[in-house]
Amino acid sequence: MAECIVIGGGVIGMMTARALHLSGMDVLLLERGPLGGESSWAGGGIISPLYPWRYPDSVNVLAQHSKTLYPDMVAQLHDESDVDCELLHSGLLIVDQDERESAMKWSRRWSENIQHVAGRKDLLSIEPALASEVDQVLWMAEVMQVRNPSIMKALRGSFDRLGIAYREHAPVRDIIVQSGRVTGVQVGDEKLEADRVIVAGGAWSAGLIETVQHIDVEPVKGQMIMFKGEPDLVRRIVLAKGHYIIPRRDGRVLAGSTLEKTGFDKTTSERALENLTATATALVPVLATLPVERQWAGLRPGTANGVPYVCAVDDVKGLYLHAGHYRNGIVLGPASVQLMTELVLGKEPHCDPSPYKVGALH
Repeated sequence: MAECIVIGGGVIGMMTARALHLSGMDVLLLERGPLGGESSWAGGGIISPLYPWRYPDSVNVLAQHSKTLYPDMVAQLHDESDVDCELLHSGLLIVDQDERESAMKWSRRWSENIQHVAGRKDLLSIEPALASEVDQVLWMAEVMQVRNPSIMKALRGSFDRLGIAYREHAPVRDIIVQSGRVTGVQVGDEKLEADRVIVAGGAWSAGLIETVQHIDVEPVKGQMIMFKGEPDLVRRIVLAKGHYIIPRRDGRVLAGSTLEKTGFDKTTSERALENLTATATALVPVLATLPVERQWAGLRPGTANGVPYVCAVDDVKGLYLHAGHYRNGIVLGPASVQLMTELVLGKEPHCDPSPYKVGALH
């Protein structure tokens, strides 16, 4: 019998299980498919919300704290797994000039460095591949990125090295509640007992917990493509009108992403391929010379304003919810996991937990 069962083997579930294990708790993680097989590997890995000034303070509080935690966390994961998460200080160029006033106000409030850069000479010194039509940008030089598949491989390696118990292809049928407290979960015909259960099932979380608590988490499909290029052909992350270009260390360049409410459908479309290609090559023309190596889709766990649930479920003792991170699972992960761990262990939380409760504005 585990002390705690974590439902969900994405980045949030795996980071949570690892943190609890390191605190001395006996943990079992259950994943309906392969570890890291859903949206966690599918995203861009930018360690900043896109247009952070559009988000509530509760998202920015976690994002700002996560940024301070990432360097040490990826170093620890490398020690535990021998996998490089490819943490890069790429910086972020934002082409949308209608965001300038909001961005500068946000930067002053959160002590973030955002520069307005105008003139082709200065622009090209930052990113030589930018289209000639771009004559001014907002430059966030301190924005980092990680490579999503690599961080999932590192987490799996950490689990194996540390001896954290997990089961893949183990879909949870039911959360077992008796006399107002959780006692375990049902997996197939098997009952697994635990005094604590954490629902971290990403886009599937609402269905997992629906017999106990209603939450507003729905799948939002995002399609992306990958160009195959040479290292340093593109150096900076570029963002324009919600679409981004992300250069990886090996020369591959990601372009994304769509926002589609199509239920749990993960199919890709020719239309999305054409739109993503056209947008990317307009921003960075050299991409038109590269082959599109891959197209894929992931299902984000969407909430109305991007604020995740990180809380205990009030009416069921021992049941916790850690879901709804929408586009920011990688971004918010370390700080969100720290808060969840503090709640489970009864420690003083590092930030005000009230915005992340069921019933708060989501």
